[in-house]
Amino acid sequence: MNRWDALDVFRGLTIMLMLLNLSPGSWSINYSWLEHAKWDGWTLIDLVAPAFLFCIGAAMPLSFARRAAKGATRAELVRHVLWRGLLLVLIGFFLNLYPHFDFPHVRIPGVLQRIGLCYALSGVFIVLTARRALSGSLTFRPGLIAGSAAFILLSYWLLLYAVPVPGFGANRFDPVGSWPSVIDRAVIGVDHFFPYWPVDGKVVFDPEGILSTWPACFNILLGVLTGIWYTRAPQARTALLAVCLGALMMASALLAQGICPIIKNIWTSSFALFSGGFSLVALGLLMPVTQLRVVRPALTPARIFGENPLLAYILCFLFAPLVDMIRAPGQAQLQQFFPPNAASLLFGIGCLLALLALLIFAHRRRWILKL
Repeated sequence: MNRWDALDVFRGLTIMLMLLNLSPGSWSINYSWLEHAKWDGWTLIDLVAPAFLFCIGAAMPLSFARRAAKGATRAELVRHVLWRGLLLVLIGFFLNLYPHFDFPHVRIPGVLQRIGLCYALSGVFIVLTARRALSGSLTFRPGLIAGSAAFILLSYWLLLYAVPVPGFGANRFDPVGSWPSVIDRAVIGVDHFFPYWPVDGKVVFDPEGILSTWPACFNILLGVLTGIWYTRAPQARTALLAVCLGALMMASALLAQGICPIIKNIWTSSFALFSGGFSLVALGLLMPVTQLRVVRPALTPARIFGENPLLAYILCFLFAPLVDMIRAPGQAQLQQFFPPNAASLLFGIGCLLALLALLIFAHRRRWILKL
């Protein structure tokens, strides 16, 4: 009831793209837009994780306001945020262990771990800084949130650009000598990194490391600001502002590449700005589109994924061993009729349709996995 339909659709599209990237017919044969940039630059799939963070942030003001209206105290909201963040981290760690449970080499960072940390940090901040009326309602402070988001971008850029890394010097945005990579190697250790993107044959960085979680909070705070604006302004006005501001942010990030390259793997400030702008533009365009009667039925799968994204993500990992077993023969069969890239994509779409069938089953019974 009373859901933000465009946000549900956008969240659903992001999780669908994320899962499509996780289940190709071949890891070495795919369309370029479904592969992450090796380092500098971006592809469509690079923008999916920040878009999902943005969606989480956009839902926060609505969720927290509902809980406060039902009588939840500030302390209860903080406990809820911290508990939910912790559960996301623990689920992410479990999925990294599954199915081999190789503790000496398990990857410690991960997508859900980053989501959990960003959610906890950002959620606690906006709850503690909100004003509470005598009626119990919360009034969020967009000026303070916007200033904090800008501070995140500026402070992270200054760290990478101006502060010397011991043994490497300043102005380091590379996978070996940048602050995020150096800190992750010292704290986590390469045995617990994502092992499939080596540099010169060595694993030296993790794309969801410790320090790069800080600028990822920008994408959540940007979503929070969008959610606040949505509750205060007409939908048409919110959509227009989102598209215009998002386009300006993307242009600014592209212009800033000379002093801050766009790099997802260490989540540079320009990447946070560019991906945040993309999320604003996408949501702004979806807001009127989702209201078109001729379009609404076609977006039903995205809505179903969007209402149950955590369940979809967990199921994708739980069924990963089965997908690995059928990947090679499935790709071989499809390549008899389609080019290799198309065959790889079609295999992924088949996995996505199987997940959709399970989610439709859950949707009809109103089984929604929430923390």
